[in-house]
Amino acid sequence: MNIAFDIHGTLDSDPDGKLFSIFSSIYNAKSIFTNVYIISGPPIDQIKKELISIKIPPTMVKIVSVVDYLKSKGMQMWKDPNGNWWCSEKDWWSSKGQICKEYKIDIIFDDQIRYAKYMPSTTEFILWRNNHILHIGG
Repeated sequence: MNIAFDIHGTLDSDPDGKLFSIFSSIYNAKSIFTNVYIISGPPIDQIKKELISIKIPPTMVKIVSVVDYLKSKGMQMWKDPNGNWWCSEKDWWSSKGQICKEYKIDIIFDDQIRYAKYMPSTTEFILWRNNHILHIGG
């Protein structure tokens, strides 16, 4: 079984540590979960820095960058003057569903409901916002 977490608005906005404690429990119960993934927007080097800033060693998880994934698939992308990557809305919001399908993710925690409608039927989408589960499913 594979489980994934988003960083922005999910792992990094958990002041009470509820989701992080779930994450830690899952990591320590690796016999249940084959892999623990971080699936987040920025390039992989930035994700690694962000994980370190929230006290998650990058070596604890497998990391998938949405930007790197989309670039590897040949999607049209561009940088704004601040160095942020952009693409079409549909390409962006469907990306995590494609990643979950490709990496066989069983459960994903994210704070953006817009990803849910693109999830494969084999992935349980859990909307995590304001330190609570708000929605489960597509």
